[in-house]
Amino acid sequence: MTIGILLQALIGGLANGAMYGLIAVGLTLVFGVMRIINFAHGEFLMIAMYAAYFLWSLLGLDPVLAILVVTPALMLCGVLLYAGVLRFAIRVPEINQMAVTIGLSLLIQHFALLLFTGDNRLVVLPRSTEGIGVGMVILQMPQMIAGAASLLLLGVLYLLLRRTDFGLMMRAVSQSHDGASLSGIDIGRVYRWAMAVGIGTLGVAGPLLVSVLYVNPAVGALFTLKAFVIVIVGGLGSFGGALLGGLIVGVAESLAVAWFSASIAAAVPFALLIIILLLRPEGLLSRKGAH
Repeated sequence: MTIGILLQALIGGLANGAMYGLIAVGLTLVFGVMRIINFAHGEFLMIAMYAAYFLWSLLGLDPVLAILVVTPALMLCGVLLYAGVLRFAIRVPEINQMAVTIGLSLLIQHFALLLFTGDNRLVVLPRSTEGIGVGMVILQMPQMIAGAASLLLLGVLYLLLRRTDFGLMMRAVSQSHDGASLSGIDIGRVYRWAMAVGIGTLGVAGPLLVSVLYVNPAVGALFTLKAFVIVIVGGLGSFGGALLGGLIVGVAESLAVAWFSASIAAAVPFALLIIILLLRPEGLLSRKGAH
């Protein structure tokens, strides 16, 4: 492998990892606040990808601009998901919560298959084949835009959680539901906002991904698995851990493609998961270490 190919793989992996981190942050945010694992997380990413695709194919709307439409819609989906399903599921045992969200995942996936068939769809723009040469590296425009936008939103989310009253309330609830309630915090309101933000992140990730990756009814399940790997590697409930885990998985996949093949790269996240569970089962950044 030449230095140019190695650098190309590293930069591409970091861009992909930023997108993975954005997806995983939404999952870990919901878990950290509500203590519920949403197995339908990836299906809402799929919905966002389809929405961006049809806004482009029917109306000619650029996926980057589609974020302005898709994100509020996904935030509304998050609020409705809480009001219609998770508000009740949160009171039942964890195994029942898993059954509810897995069932919702399968329902959305099969409904998408009925509506859209199993065809692969991709947004193809003039910039899709453009690249910028920087030394020995050619930066692919869609990938770089997606990675940069993901990092930007992650920065905004971090400031939201660390520097605002809203973020303070969410962190208080994540540390102690009873303590937050005794302090006068409206727990239900915080849950609604956690779902809005957690699912809303997918309203950004979906349009960015659909110009890089094919969308089909199965893509959500793939990203649900990948998001779980990332949050476990990084540390369940940790914002920084989700970003770190995403970057590690993205770079590892990209290097595996460069060194071996795409089929081997698909197994890399799960190999990383096994290694982390054996060596550091609490994840690289536990919630005590970074949130």
